[in-house]
Amino acid sequence: MGNTVDSVGAEVLEVLGEVLSQDPEALRAQPVLAGYDWDSLASLEALAQLESAFGVRLDLRAFQAVRTVEEMAALVAATLNS
Repeated sequence: MGNTVDSVGAEVLEVLGEVLSQDPEALRAQPVLAGYDWDSLASLEALAQLESAFGVRLDLRAFQAVRTVEEMAALVAATLNS
């Protein structure tokens, strides 16, 4: 059984919540990252923390194309499964 969006979603929420200084439940309710302080610095910090938390190297272009929390979880899950 591979990693799924559901199986990595909670940890992705925790990491993004920490980076954006938001409660994970707020991110679940409003998952569009542009609705927060999602600038280049926050993006790079999230990239580093997600790679560290999951032990992966995320594709930078795919990472930069992500717009929502669910898309981020899907990217992490796909990377873990590759």
